[in-house]
Amino acid sequence: MRAPRIRTLLLSLALFVLAGIPSALAQSSSSKKGLKGFTLPSANSIPCTFQASYELEEGGTRGVLRVTATPDPGYHIFSVTQPDGGPGRTIITSKDRSIKLGTFEPDLPPHISLDEAGFEGLQVESHEGAVTWAASMELPTVPDKPAPIELSIKAQVCIEGKCIPILGEKVMAEFDSYYASAKSLQGKGPFRESESLSAWTVSLSHEKAKRGDTVELILKGTPDPSFHFYKYDSMDPSVESRTLIVLKQKAGMKAGAPVASKPVVHQDMGAGLEVDYYDGEVEWRIPLKVPADAIPNRYPISGQVGYQACNEGSCDQPRGLEFRVELEITENESVPTPVFASIKSIPYKTIAELPKRSQWIDERRVALTLSLNEILTKFCLAMLGGLILNVMPCVLPVIGLKILGFVSEAAGDRRTASRLTFVYAMGIISLIFGLGLLSVVVRQVTGQAYGWGEQFGSVAFRIVSTSFMFALALSFLGVWDIPIPGFATGGKSAELAGREGYLGAFFKGLITTILATPCSAPFLGGVFVVALNQPSWLVLLIFTGVGLGMALPYLLISFQPSLLGFIPKPGPWMETFKEFLAFPMLLAVVMFVNGFTGDQKIAMLASLIFVWFACWLIGRVPAWASIGPKLRNWGIGVAVAVAGSIGSFYMMSPSPYSLAWKAYNEETLDQMVAEGKTVLIDFTAEWCQNCKLNLNQAIHTKKVKDWVEKNGVVAMEADMTEYPPHIKDKLNELESISIPVLAIYKPGDTETPIVLRDLVSEKDVLEALKEAGPSRALESVPPSLPTAMPASTAASGLEPVN
Repeated sequence: MRAPRIRTLLLSLALFVLAGIPSALAQSSSSKKGLKGFTLPSANSIPCTFQASYELEEGGTRGVLRVTATPDPGYHIFSVTQPDGGPGRTIITSKDRSIKLGTFEPDLPPHISLDEAGFEGLQVESHEGAVTWAASMELPTVPDKPAPIELSIKAQVCIEGKCIPILGEKVMAEFDSYYASAKSLQGKGPFRESESLSAWTVSLSHEKAKRGDTVELILKGTPDPSFHFYKYDSMDPSVESRTLIVLKQKAGMKAGAPVASKPVVHQDMGAGLEVDYYDGEVEWRIPLKVPADAIPNRYPISGQVGYQACNEGSCDQPRGLEFRVELEITENESVPTPVFASIKSIPYKTIAELPKRSQWIDERRVALTLSLNEILTKFCLAMLGGLILNVMPCVLPVIGLKILGFVSEAAGDRRTASRLTFVYAMGIISLIFGLGLLSVVVRQVTGQAYGWGEQFGSVAFRIVSTSFMFALALSFLGVWDIPIPGFATGGKSAELAGREGYLGAFFKGLITTILATPCSAPFLGGVFVVALNQPSWLVLLIFTGVGLGMALPYLLISFQPSLLGFIPKPGPWMETFKEFLAFPMLLAVVMFVNGFTGDQKIAMLASLIFVWFACWLIGRVPAWASIGPKLRNWGIGVAVAVAGSIGSFYMMSPSPYSLAWKAYNEETLDQMVAEGKTVLIDFTAEWCQNCKLNLNQAIHTKKVKDWVEKNGVVAMEADMTEYPPHIKDKLNELESISIPVLAIYKPGDTETPIVLRDLVSEKDVLEALKEAGPSRALESVPPSLPTAMPASTAASGLEPVN
């Protein structure tokens, strides 16, 4: 007995040594990059969560298995197709080997890079954020009661070059629902939600397709008589008055953009409201190209549609649907028999809230769909809209400044005035043409059109634009002199009569156009909606038309200098006119501030105070002073304006540690306390500055948020802004007559809350929460932190070093 045991021991030792050679080689090759010792993460500390579920065909053994991985912020996980030699690919297997799993496909394509830390030069396929893999599955028998399926997941998650291996993570896939089989759907009729005003069918053009084939996914919507669906536009991020289409699983196929069966009807509803819709029944076809190297198998295809049926007088509520269908990919057999998808209802907001609704589209067909007459009509409307932009509230104040320029130019050489006006017009046209180029480039890179004025979607851009407009108004009022070519506005008539120069004229044209972009003139909305889905040359043509229209008055003056004859001679009236222009400009500032949301309005107003101080400080130095005092005041002024603006928005911005507040009412409080919850009530009001100070400095902090979440504390907000009687009564019950007040209720005790009044610190809040204790039956065990290792080490599969 002893000899066999020795042989077994020696054989095991030999296998262990042989198994260690690749790891040793990996360690050797990695040591050049600074490999150090590492340990595997402890239990329950992997920085990635997994969830799994499956659906089954009614009365059958086939189904679809879905696994969702959600890496912690900053981490990423690698694809199921990650090539060998790089980081570890994600591998999903079933413990029950009798369950047949197909090929897993992600709902979003992985990000491909060659500069992954630790794997430089290797192709790396990674997913940041949540990713869902789906695969067809087949059970050995039809289950009477579907049971959870145990899965094992092997993967790797990384952050900044350090990785953590996931070695056989156990995940239970719960049964979700049944879906109708393709055969049972034949002749069943379209899907129609209860009380809906429309019906839908979704089908696949092929039951089977071979490698390299192109099949079509067909979505057909039929509204009730006189009703219509809004248009679908894959490059428009808006969700208002739009049909939304998203493919969640596409079986690794290349998807083209949906193509509608009929043209869009554009209707002007008046009062600036325009709608685009399809008249009656409409069908969208989505081409799906099967990869040439596809593995023969059955693949699930699923997606979502958001829709709304309307007519001229009324609308159905926005609705959503989710569909799923299977395609069998073979080596050499195609069966062009339509297969109908199963459909179920989902909320419209499920689709509307998706962050990137068009990312699934791999190939776009941007084709010319306008006739020559339509192109000429759109171009003329673009010019007319550009011309009207000159009298919009965003532009009108700056146009007044140009009038002052005309006055000074007309007093001198008419030819020079003509040239300067032409250069000003070129500044306008150049910037609008540049916006057209930007729109084309953004569409090519992201697949979404960059619309007119979209740069004002950036908060930073709006802060700078609003501050510039305000500073310009202060300059008109004589607070300071803005040192920009063509914008010098000092009170000296000699300076006003000075020549602005070609650079100043061109720059003024640029500024005028930038300030025009948040405004839209009549006709421009419909023109841009159509043009942005056309070929690049037509997009540029339409933008050029807008620029020509806006520059048209100045082009006429440049070619006919005699038109300047109506302008009066320079005189004292110019100073009065210049100061008058400050007031419409300040009204434009009000309009810009109104474009901010919520507390951002207050933050922007506070920023303008700092800008005002900076302009006043700069204006304190006379024009004839030496460069030293000027630089000093400029430095201090700019620093104060920038720091003040950043500080204002920082103080007013939502905290990353905000609690999930519920509105206070006594019934909910009693229920929560009776259920064993710890409840925190913040008595606050919009007019209470100390309340906001408490919120920012003592409540919305990382430590408080962590304690609240880990211990199941319910946060409730009692808003005293309008003195509601029930909250006032609650304050009286707490023996308080003013706010701020914090009340913390212990589980099961509504009689003796812990009350904190007036200004409090983070320490005060934490001590009170700890005194109240966690919600009952809640164990708060802080997870142990995983020890990260270099990326190349995790991929090698080394054992932990103790």
